[in-house]
Amino acid sequence: MKLPRNDRSCRHLSRCNAVAHAASVGLLALLHAGCSDAQPAPVAAPTEVMTTHGPVVGTAGDGFVGFLGIPYAAPPTGPLRFAPPSAPTAWTAPLATTQRPRACPQVVPILGAQTEEDCLFVNVHVPAEVPARGAPVLVWIHGGGFTLGEGVQTDGGTVGDILAREEGVVVVSMNYRLGALGFLAHPALSSESADGVSGNYGFLDQVFALEWVRDNIRAFGGDPTRVTIAGQSAGGISVCAHLVSPRSQGLFHGAIVESGPCEDAMTLANGVTQGERFAAALPTPCDSGTDSEVRACLRAASAADILATLPGSRDFLTRTEDTAFWGPVVDGEILPRAYGAAFRAGDVPDVPVLVGFTENEGRVFAALSDVVIAPDDYEAALAELVGGPGADADTVIAAYPLNGEDPTARYFDAIGDQLLTCSARSSAIALGSQVEMYEYYFRYPNAAFQLPTAFPLGAYHAAEVQFVFGYRANPFVRRFNEEEQQMHEIIRGYWGGFVRDGRPSAPGLPQWPKYNAADDNHLVLDLTVETGTGAAAARCAVWDAL
Repeated sequence: MKLPRNDRSCRHLSRCNAVAHAASVGLLALLHAGCSDAQPAPVAAPTEVMTTHGPVVGTAGDGFVGFLGIPYAAPPTGPLRFAPPSAPTAWTAPLATTQRPRACPQVVPILGAQTEEDCLFVNVHVPAEVPARGAPVLVWIHGGGFTLGEGVQTDGGTVGDILAREEGVVVVSMNYRLGALGFLAHPALSSESADGVSGNYGFLDQVFALEWVRDNIRAFGGDPTRVTIAGQSAGGISVCAHLVSPRSQGLFHGAIVESGPCEDAMTLANGVTQGERFAAALPTPCDSGTDSEVRACLRAASAADILATLPGSRDFLTRTEDTAFWGPVVDGEILPRAYGAAFRAGDVPDVPVLVGFTENEGRVFAALSDVVIAPDDYEAALAELVGGPGADADTVIAAYPLNGEDPTARYFDAIGDQLLTCSARSSAIALGSQVEMYEYYFRYPNAAFQLPTAFPLGAYHAAEVQFVFGYRANPFVRRFNEEEQQMHEIIRGYWGGFVRDGRPSAPGLPQWPKYNAADDNHLVLDLTVETGTGAAAARCAVWDAL
């Protein structure tokens, strides 16, 4: 609004003053309206949505609307196996999204092999009412060592309905290709790539899913300008990869890394060596002929044979020449460099990050392995972690006294620190020097109520995930007791606040300070929430020195 000019519009002073006064009042009213706390009334979340590929119909629940199994990419079969994802075939009839979608191929303990490759789906849970501008969005990337897992766990442990209802955020989860199907690097595959690389197909699935969120989430009631990506373990590593990859930039505005050992990643050269070993080990070997013939051989292999060949190990101790490490590879294009190096160089977007780890990262792997350490063998077992008896072994033994605890549990405490905790801590410190970062140390000791074992699992790897999402009533999992519900409300509140505002805060919860390197500060997540300094610092100093 322009004020009148005296020399042209106001021949009489009184009239000029009156016009100027009216204009200024109008300007003040306009400014006041722009700064008003009044917000448009929230709107009901839709149960039918037109996506970029076709209409989907969800289900209204208790305070949320859920959509399960929306295709975000074409089935990665035939020529699309070992290739970047592509758009699905569009549909016109409304697609019912009421059933948990199939997981990507994997070998599930007890259940056996799942081999259906048509598995690239997203799930969306929306609050029953959303702001007119759209609700903030949390995109969950599941863990499982890049060989197991799915967006919505079988036991309902990562369903987004409770977060949507209680925290007012839209929750999206995804499936992505796993194992060799998701991360096979091979010269024959690199030769057909426009970038001359291979091995990051599962990660590219995640990028494709984030692009789907960007293009579609507003129609569900979400705000595509407020997207937070989050993941635990392999999902946490994936979040680190998105922080580093140029393919992901602009697709998210905050990040949560839970127990992600984001220091190093496999090089393309090592990935190719592993890929050639894999191709030669298939029941029908794919290790001879032209590149085109090798690709055709790899794409003709059955999913069952691929799963059985050099499978990814479930624990830290049984990787041998017959197993493999599957995960993102540093190829110079999709992943330009290892995570830790990129963090230290400042090659990360300026977005807030919430990052942390648990006190007993390694103990869950004791439950997954057959290893049992007798008290008399404890020190010798620790010594083997550093190559046998000597000064290094003495240092490790001194850092992990038994103190009356189970020797198997303490042995896996050492392994967890060596391979998980200290990598997660190192990368967190590197991130904290570049972006606004909030660090946590999860120490609640009674999280293993779903996992009975011969010894206490303590605050084990992945223990906090159940308290982020909560458990709705289902026949597989008992509901939280009063103490567990309290832990759930604490963590859910902090995570919800971070997704909404980029700061982990909520009414009634202690203030979570930003990380600063001088204090090496963090928040202890337990029934008693408090601040602390140097999470696992003394233990990690041992491994860092070695």
